[in-house]
Amino acid sequence: MLRRGKKPQLRACSVCNKPGHNKSRCPEFLRSAETKSGREETPIKMYLHEKYQAIRSPHIIELRHKENLWEKINSFSPSITPSPFQLDEPSSGATPAINPKRVQIMPRLAKPKRQRQKISFALLTRKMSYWREKRRASMAMTKLHEAIIKYYAHENFAPTKNIVADQPRQANSPTAHSEAGVWPLAKYLFWRTAIVVILLVIPFKASTFYQSIKQTTGTIAASGTEGFMALQESTAAIMQSDLQTAEDSVVNALDKFNNAVEVMEGNHRLLQKIVSAVPIVYNEVQSRQKLITAGQKIALGNTYLIKGLYESQQAVSSTLTVRVKTVTEHLNAAIPSYKAALSDLTAADPDVLPLEYQNAFKDFRLLFTTFLDDLENIVEIGKAVEDIFGGQGLRRYLIVFQNPHEIRPTGGFIGSFALLDIKDGQVVKLDIPAGGSYDLQGQLDTYVEPPTPLLLSNKRWEFQDSNWFADFPASAEKMLWFYRHSRKVTADGVIAINATVLERLLSVLGPVNDTGRDLTLTAANAIPTIQQIVEEGPEKKLARPKQVLSDLAPQFISLIYSSKPEQILTLMANLSEALTQKEIQTYFTDAAIEKTAKNFGWAGHIWPTQIGQDYLLAVNTNIQGQKTDAEIKQTISHQAIVSDDGTITDTVMITREHTGKPGEKLYGQTNIDYLRVYVPLGSKLISAGGFIWPDEKKFRVPDPWTKKDEFLLKQEKEIGFDDNTGTRITEEFGKTVFGNWLILEPGEKKQIHFSYTLPFKAIFSKANERALIGKIVNEEYLTSRFQLVVQKQSGQDTNFESQVIFPTSWHPSWKEGEDCTLAMNGLGINNIELKNDSVWSLLMRQDQ
Repeated sequence: MLRRGKKPQLRACSVCNKPGHNKSRCPEFLRSAETKSGREETPIKMYLHEKYQAIRSPHIIELRHKENLWEKINSFSPSITPSPFQLDEPSSGATPAINPKRVQIMPRLAKPKRQRQKISFALLTRKMSYWREKRRASMAMTKLHEAIIKYYAHENFAPTKNIVADQPRQANSPTAHSEAGVWPLAKYLFWRTAIVVILLVIPFKASTFYQSIKQTTGTIAASGTEGFMALQESTAAIMQSDLQTAEDSVVNALDKFNNAVEVMEGNHRLLQKIVSAVPIVYNEVQSRQKLITAGQKIALGNTYLIKGLYESQQAVSSTLTVRVKTVTEHLNAAIPSYKAALSDLTAADPDVLPLEYQNAFKDFRLLFTTFLDDLENIVEIGKAVEDIFGGQGLRRYLIVFQNPHEIRPTGGFIGSFALLDIKDGQVVKLDIPAGGSYDLQGQLDTYVEPPTPLLLSNKRWEFQDSNWFADFPASAEKMLWFYRHSRKVTADGVIAINATVLERLLSVLGPVNDTGRDLTLTAANAIPTIQQIVEEGPEKKLARPKQVLSDLAPQFISLIYSSKPEQILTLMANLSEALTQKEIQTYFTDAAIEKTAKNFGWAGHIWPTQIGQDYLLAVNTNIQGQKTDAEIKQTISHQAIVSDDGTITDTVMITREHTGKPGEKLYGQTNIDYLRVYVPLGSKLISAGGFIWPDEKKFRVPDPWTKKDEFLLKQEKEIGFDDNTGTRITEEFGKTVFGNWLILEPGEKKQIHFSYTLPFKAIFSKANERALIGKIVNEEYLTSRFQLVVQKQSGQDTNFESQVIFPTSWHPSWKEGEDCTLAMNGLGINNIELKNDSVWSLLMRQDQ
């Protein structure tokens, strides 16, 4: 909108004294000039007009016409004294002769002043007045006229094809010398004027373009949305192993996406190129294109996946490793398409979708990211499974079955075990002793003293108590040692399987029937049913309490091998989760395979930490507490306080509640727990409390012929005891360990605590001293980092919460970790179920 002010005073023409034009635009003067001297000696001099004139300008070009418009341009100028810029008119058919003394470069015309006002295309279309548009058009045509005449005058070719290009020039001709100055100016003005014309035309056509784009994008949105709905159905069907529905949905999705592509590539391709210069509209079109291409790539990935499952289904007679390899190869082929699709989904703006689909799209994008991560994990697992299960030759493994209801450091009491020989995924031999782990008691050729707390149950160390170490590789080595000194047999590794894996297996593959005992085992009743048979069944009187496992093992193996191809993907997903949550832990004597297991998080090892990292692992050991851990609820509360000088003081409080019914067999008994807390190496105990010791008379004395175990002495370095609390302090696996006892009766709830200082101080440094931190925090701030590493004990259900508290002058700048919240001067980790090993990070800054 123009500024309001005084009404402009119109200047009168110096020829006819009429207002609204000047001498160069006076009709009377122009007519007299034409009749006076014709066109031969008309000098060229252009003037810019500023005011609107009702008479239509002869320079207005109708751009919608397709004929050659240049031929219709007439030039007009007043008859005045010849200018020094005038050119000599050549004779007909001759090369133009230019007088070098009279040829000069015309100075650049001054740029007309405009209103300093930002006007969008939409505002031009709706609100700009007609006279302002005419004024701009007249100015643009004046410049265009000037550039064309100057261009033709110096190059002497008509507005048809370039005929001068075929005429050779002499290098030293006047034309050659003047061209370097005249032609660049004409070229500059020509293209600049062309841009102005386009900008004048676009506002008149913008409304039509925009409406056409809206119709196009509406069609694309409808087809794309329907395609994504079909894709979502296809992906869900794949995860549920419904291959026919998955295939039909993929075909439907591709049809919808192809319809959208036809609209984009066919009907409005030229329109898309035009609007590519309009950022607001083009971004919307581009986002819709990203959505469509993402859908096509997801559909392609799903096609690979479905094909792999079908091929696996057709190879029913093949081995498990071959079928897993088939699925893995097709998954590997699908992942690049999925990754490309995720890139497009991330680049797309959800706001271009209809409002009712925007939230669904955001949820789909988040779930698809997780889905892709899971598939990548499954591919890696598939490759490892092929090697572990004899894809490269015969493998022999010691399988130990752990019962979390009687918790031990690596997951549970070893009640039974098996020796497995496997090749190409086929079980060559499986031996499950009916007597369980106690079958090895009388076969040992070497007797060693147990760890001191285990003297409560046994005066010598035996196979069933071999999983004493919280670090699974160390416990696995001790298991192999006991087996080798009992059966004189070696193995390629140890696989520990918690009883909860049986529940996972049955939930995917279905129930198992034991006709001899008239039993049907399901995911819901398998563990308590087997537990009852082992403890109270008739086989126990015959010293064969684990006979039920020996009888059911062939059925479990048959269930796995006869699994339907569509169940393999779900089975592998459950296997991946069981490994992540330490329900399955592995150890291999082959260093390369063991390294792979550690990289995947299957090894159950204690993580090494660096100076500056806080660490916590709480390990429970049920000794003579029967199966009471099935009724125990545990919560760990951690707090780290950073003082002004950087000293860090940690407090760990562990609350345990016994929910069992008094007197109930196995579960309603006294829970006796030896609890160890692993903290950073070098931590100093300040205080501890809440402990209850067992009666010292119940501890056994080792037999005189037993000897100290060298492996135990190597893994557990004795530091001493705290005089006030009796807390045992050791050094194990690069950590300081505080150990003490807690006894719970059914219905009781008790709490113990440890307070200690960390062996390092918080590091305070300028943000500019660390490149990465300098990108997050102003370089002049004083910063400090804090990181907490918490590991989960296999088989133990635990809730965890924490607080990290800095001095009040410090404030958080960045955090990372599951379910945590920034506070005014620290970080709070909400009460969560600790399902796997976790890390939390915090970056603090100090006020200046």
